Amino acid sequence: MKLRFKLNYLYQGQNAPFLYAVDAGLYARHGIEIAFIEGFSSSLVTKAIAAGEADCGFGDLSSLMTHAITSGSPSIQAVMPIYQRSPCALGYLAPGRPLELADIAGKVLCGPNGDTSARLLPLLLQRNGLGDLQYEMRWVQPHERDAMIASRAAFAATCFDATLKFAMTMRGHDSSKVRFLYFADHGLDIYTGSLVCRADLLEANAGLLDALRSATTQAWHDCRANPDLGVASVLARAPHLDPVLIRQQLSWVIDRQVLPDGPTPLVFDRNGDQMLTTLECATMARDDLGSYSASELIAAVCAA
Repeated sequence: MKLRFKLNYLYQGQNAPFLYAVDAGLYARHGIEIAFIEGFSSSLVTKAIAAGEADCGFGDLSSLMTHAITSGSPSIQAVMPIYQRSPCALGYLAPGRPLELADIAGKVLCGPNGDTSARLLPLLLQRNGLGDLQYEMRWVQPHERDAMIASRAAFAATCFDATLKFAMTMRGHDSSKVRFLYFADHGLDIYTGSLVCRADLLEANAGLLDALRSATTQAWHDCRANPDLGVASVLARAPHLDPVLIRQQLSWVIDRQVLPDGPTPLVFDRNGDQMLTTLECATMARDDLGSYSASELIAAVCAA
């Protein structure tokens, strides 16, 4: 079986285990051939699959839920979570004290259009009693975002932490003083990066679900034990990158988001607070679940 796989971003450390899984034959041993497509944001992976541009990918669960609500059909399912803790954040240059949400009042923020953190920021403010807080959001390209933070042209950037920190360094900016205000520390810890796949493929191919889970889980655990495995796979596709930075980014993501508690199983807690908060994020623009109840939507989009 040949699958077109949409990544959450460019070939970098944050998605290296998927690349390693292909190079090590972890998918191939189950009869799966993967063709990668570089991405721009995990929030846009669902859109690419729905448009027929990909079959599976490393995407955002709340976006997948929103698609199921608006389309009325769970045509894409989440196979497993990759991030156990949300990387959604505001990245900023340390002002001498930790940033507080109220500090962004009247300030200029920046981020790429379609950025997951930018989409969720209004809900974060609302949950913290700051729903009326005003700020200016400037939509920019990733390289412009990095330059704006480095030059302090923007007060903060909406981002995934590892994307901003290491992209800045890769583009020649000093990111040593970049700090992060994590949404998860302010009541908005959600399932973000997940392995997602077309529901019809999962239904028509017995064993595909378990195969994807098995190979993907092994890949992330292998790269935790030996990050150089993932580094080699990134360099095979993007030889211009700095292997030290790739390794640092991969280890950052594994230690903070994917396996923060060690080599634990990568499974959804369907009834936990993190899932319910994810569901709340999915309904931000609608305030309803369409034809679903909460339990029905979770069951529909999270593969059994």
